[in-house]
Amino acid sequence: MVTFSSADIFSQIRILPGISSSSANIDFHVDGGGLDENLFLLDGFPVYSPGHINSGLTAFNGDALKSVSFYKGFIPSKYEGRLSSVTHAQLREGNKQRYVNTLSADMNSAGATLEGPIIKNKLSYLVSGRRSWLDFFDTLLSEEDRMNYTFHDFNMKIACDIDSTKSIDVSAYSSTDDYYMPDVNQNKRSLLRWNNQLYSLRLNTMIGSKITNNTSLAYAIHANRMNLGIIESRENDYLHGKINSMYLSTEFSYASANVYTARWGAKAVHERYQLAAFDPQFSSRHEPVNQFSLFYDNRVRINSRLYALAGANLVIYIPRNSRRYSSIQPRFSLKYSLDDNDLLYGSLSSMEQFFHHVYVSEVATPSDFIMPSIDGFKPSTAFHLETGWKHFTRKGIMELSVYYKRRKDILALRPNVFDEGHLWHKLIMAGDGESYGVNFYLNDSWERLKWQMSYTLSKSREWFNYMKERGKMPSLYDIPHILNGAVSCEVGKRSMFSVGGNLHSGKIKFVDENNQLMGVEDFRKFREPTRFRVDASYSYSKELKNAKLLLRFGLYNILGNPSEEDLLGFFSVRIHNHCVPFGIITFKF
Repeated sequence: MVTFSSADIFSQIRILPGISSSSANIDFHVDGGGLDENLFLLDGFPVYSPGHINSGLTAFNGDALKSVSFYKGFIPSKYEGRLSSVTHAQLREGNKQRYVNTLSADMNSAGATLEGPIIKNKLSYLVSGRRSWLDFFDTLLSEEDRMNYTFHDFNMKIACDIDSTKSIDVSAYSSTDDYYMPDVNQNKRSLLRWNNQLYSLRLNTMIGSKITNNTSLAYAIHANRMNLGIIESRENDYLHGKINSMYLSTEFSYASANVYTARWGAKAVHERYQLAAFDPQFSSRHEPVNQFSLFYDNRVRINSRLYALAGANLVIYIPRNSRRYSSIQPRFSLKYSLDDNDLLYGSLSSMEQFFHHVYVSEVATPSDFIMPSIDGFKPSTAFHLETGWKHFTRKGIMELSVYYKRRKDILALRPNVFDEGHLWHKLIMAGDGESYGVNFYLNDSWERLKWQMSYTLSKSREWFNYMKERGKMPSLYDIPHILNGAVSCEVGKRSMFSVGGNLHSGKIKFVDENNQLMGVEDFRKFREPTRFRVDASYSYSKELKNAKLLLRFGLYNILGNPSEEDLLGFFSVRIHNHCVPFGIITFKF
């Protein structure tokens, strides 16, 4: 897929089957599920709403990342808390042998990543930061063309090898988005502001030759605020939402050759929610929650062809002022190798979610329904069953699978909610849902050509006691057809030309032509038209003496009809037919 940032290692996720996403952001839908059903982790700890107001920005700075792991369908036992997917990004350790610096700039931000040894082969640092830059030119533009937006993020990691069996690292992360509007005196009045912070300490230990332990302590803050002048005439007042989290976790791993692996661990979490109560006074309330979880799984090679994984996650959820919950979430996977090139597999996952976020608008704001499982809002649960076939070619893979997912106690906005008052129990309805479909994925290459494509045929339905007469209705993210694809061709040793894009069925409309929520009669009956998009890019790289230069230029939406909502978050120049040009330069030395 076409990328807007210098190191977008999330782009691979957006081309997988069952994934619906239109930008570099990670606000995607998985197998018919909602945005709040996706768990995002940085070095093992949750980051709430990690996307950005600017849709062209990646969630985290790719220059600072070591890897990104993505799970859907079958989710390993160590993960819990969401129904549809897990995305786990891990920061790199700094280079312990030499100093390396990376400077980058794209249409959305400029950044730098600095790393190197403090004590050679023992202690290293990595510092990375990005900031938006188009806002510096706001004063030169007309009022309707200004960005009125700033963004910056920061990563830091100090890693130390204590001895041959123990290592320790300390990391910090902070990210801030601010959308503002100049007042009559040209002072910047913030309208919407997001901030995420995460600080962690981790100790890694080898116990003998077969057991390893990872123990971590972390503190996180997610805070957002909205100027009430957006929705009513209170320009000097702000609505605040906040989640403070403390984590303590330990995880063990035991490996016996290539035959048997066991993993087990425990985690304790204390969270304090500052909830924005959607009432005439827009007041806030504080809700503390404790959670304890244990997980265990076995990975066994039964014979040369058969491989099994069985595990479970036990969660005890304890809100201070509401009902307690506990659950056991089993996970099971079985793989059978037909021959060297073909693999059959089947899996099941049971998931439970104690965090709810129902969007009132297209952009996350404190006025959304954001709440843990309290006040009679039960945890949401999901059971996912999947089976498939993988065929390995000489340079790639082809995969075909079918899945079924059943969800319970999911939440949604009622129709005509603002005619019912201002209390959440009158605005939110609970129900059940199901999704099922067929996925196809192909990733291969031939000489200078590389290609990927995926196709999903699916249905996602929901039903609610509040609207029994309507029966099963399409979910907001019921997208029967999703086609993603990309082709790249090497042009010489230094250049590459890429074309990519997607096509998907139109989403269900939840607002009418006047941007008002649908009434009962029209609720989830109308769709947007089928959407498609074609992008293209050209990249050039050159090795210099002790340095490397990378250039990439391209056009987003050369041909297509993305919705206004998809384009709304791109803070960039647009040319004919909403085509968005982009450019990236990276210099590593």
